[in-house]
Amino acid sequence: MGVSGCASHANAPGMHPDIFWPNPPEVKRIAFVKVVSKPEDLNIRPGILKRLVNYIVGRGAASIVSPYGIATDSKGRLYVVDTIQKRVHVFDTAGNQYFFFPSDKTMLASPVGIAIDKEGFVYVTDSKRGLVYIFKDNDKKFLSTIGSGIFKRPTGIAVNPKTSELLVVDTLKSRVFRFDLSNRMPKGSFGTDGATEGRFHYPTNIFVTLTGDIVVSDALNFRVQVFSPKGRFLFTFGRMGDAPGTFSRPKGVAADSDGHIYVVDALFDNIQIFDKRGSLLMAFGEHGTGYGEFWLPTGIYIDSNDMIYVSDSSNRRVQIFKYLKEGMTQ
Repeated sequence: MGVSGCASHANAPGMHPDIFWPNPPEVKRIAFVKVVSKPEDLNIRPGILKRLVNYIVGRGAASIVSPYGIATDSKGRLYVVDTIQKRVHVFDTAGNQYFFFPSDKTMLASPVGIAIDKEGFVYVTDSKRGLVYIFKDNDKKFLSTIGSGIFKRPTGIAVNPKTSELLVVDTLKSRVFRFDLSNRMPKGSFGTDGATEGRFHYPTNIFVTLTGDIVVSDALNFRVQVFSPKGRFLFTFGRMGDAPGTFSRPKGVAADSDGHIYVVDALFDNIQIFDKRGSLLMAFGEHGTGYGEFWLPTGIYIDSNDMIYVSDSSNRRVQIFKYLKEGMTQ
């Protein structure tokens, strides 16, 4: 695969353009799908009664302001953590519904990451309060918190189905904490501050691959580290720089169904894609406000259908892409 951040455009008024990476004549591997900043972008429209109620109470448009953590659940609902609005937006296309939680505007002080387990429990990290909040019952019911007295600044979070664990990155402690999903009790941790293999310096984001391997964005070491499901160091890649394959401000990490690792760089305003061993395959995106362009992107999530969701933070939106599986080399 060639390293490319180019795209082919075919604009039509009122429609999303056809954008693919890399440029022809190379095989298309990433396709732009759509942009989401409000429910209407997903054809979610409130009924007449709800629109009337919103008008009476003066409730404005349900727009994303500062997206970071992203996840989808088993029903295909899209969850977006909004750090400025201190809420989680939920877009339910199948049910033609939009809602947000928590309803108490003071509950979350600085929400960052989100993860959802197979039972439908939703976990949201609050970096300022040093807690993980747990929600249930269509995500509107607050259940409890975990991590009191453990975390300093929890940020990235992920569920590992292979080990039935909840994994939480603590940026200030430079550590990944492991919790048993059955009872939400601590099971241990791995990592400590440092620059050698297996150590972190301000880690931020985390993702679990289909095989259960754990991918961590080691931000101020300007690299990505990969661990086994039990937290054993496997390999690392990346260094500080401004050339392809290096990082300036690595943020979100994710992996597709073939194990390729995607890394968001907030200062490069792009996503770099690496193979299973950390060799650069290609990149897509550039600075801007148009389709397929980014302005300080942060989080990324890839679902079981290889749909790629990217938090385009300063553009106040989520951009959705598709990994074209038949085009990517192994």
